[in-house]
Amino acid sequence: MPTVLRLPRVFILAAVLASPLAAADKPIDLMKNGDFTGGAAPWDGLGTDADHDASIATVDGHPVLRLKRITKGANVTVTQYNLGFKPQTWYRLSATGWGTGPGALSLRLQSKKDPEFDKVVRSWATSSCPMPNSATEPMSESLVIDSGLVPESAYLNLRLDGEEPGEYAFRSLSLIELGSSKPDPKHLVLAHLGDSITITSYLPFSKRVDALLAPMLAKAFPKRDIRQMNLATDGESIAELFDTKRYEKVIKSNYQKIDIAVIRYGANDSRAFPPAEFKKKVVLLCEALEKDYPGIRIVLGTGPWVKDSADINKQYGGHWQVLRDVAAERKYPLAEITKRFEQEASSATGRSPSDMHPSPLGVTLVADAEFAVLKPLLEAMPEK
Repeated sequence: MPTVLRLPRVFILAAVLASPLAAADKPIDLMKNGDFTGGAAPWDGLGTDADHDASIATVDGHPVLRLKRITKGANVTVTQYNLGFKPQTWYRLSATGWGTGPGALSLRLQSKKDPEFDKVVRSWATSSCPMPNSATEPMSESLVIDSGLVPESAYLNLRLDGEEPGEYAFRSLSLIELGSSKPDPKHLVLAHLGDSITITSYLPFSKRVDALLAPMLAKAFPKRDIRQMNLATDGESIAELFDTKRYEKVIKSNYQKIDIAVIRYGANDSRAFPPAEFKKKVVLLCEALEKDYPGIRIVLGTGPWVKDSADINKQYGGHWQVLRDVAAERKYPLAEITKRFEQEASSATGRSPSDMHPSPLGVTLVADAEFAVLKPLLEAMPEK
């Protein structure tokens, strides 16, 4: 653990910058004992044995929640339950800590009205975050979420990922109520739909496409209140989105307003359906959104291109072409991510040289490609 506690270099999800929600004089924080000054309560899972240490410690006069794996493979997880949500409310989840643990957090949404919701919402991807590694300097991550209509509670997991021995210390946590998310003509809601190459759950919140887009949109449209939701999830295809009822439960029944949807499926679809069948799935999703959200603007996006990997590019190329074809036929804007990656021609755009999952550099290219089509689209949309 560090001997000197430095001021944190804060990384805040850029959606905050694009959502000027007024803060109350005394903001409501759903997190209890998030600064750990109250000791152990109400954190569940604290304890120390020969394999691990999960305890409240003091470092340079400041209380921290220390998670330490001593024995390889030992589970190190601490949880706070019963975080009660208001419906249709924006909340900001924030965490600060340091270590090379690797530390991670996960806010899991729940609904008593729908016991299946916690499974289909897939919070383990959408509102989970690996904390940045830092041996000495506290680092912060933040995510703004819309509670929607269905979930009324959540619980927060703090853990060490992986299996190797390691240590991480959480300095502070909060879940601040920001304001109402009820449909408002002045608010423009942009939703991201897709799979792991869209959510990039292996990256911190601050490195994901919605976070990178937000300051770009805020700078280009300083008078517009643009609010983003990244609803993509690992391993999903369009067929699975409908078959699991995730579309019905997490999108249609949960959010009353979506103005723009950026759709980036195809990677997982390619394993189950040929391009011709995939095209039918894309059209099905677009028509469902247009029916459920009248006036919605749809943007389609192609997927990554991988340098020196002809087989991978051939495997997915037909499905990326389908997205181009549907965009042309239905007159949708197209984010040409494939071509942007080809132009970069770098093996650093993926997590590894043969991995199509975007690295932080790759996500930057994705954000550039999406912004290139979102900007003229927004310019053509009247302000309300």
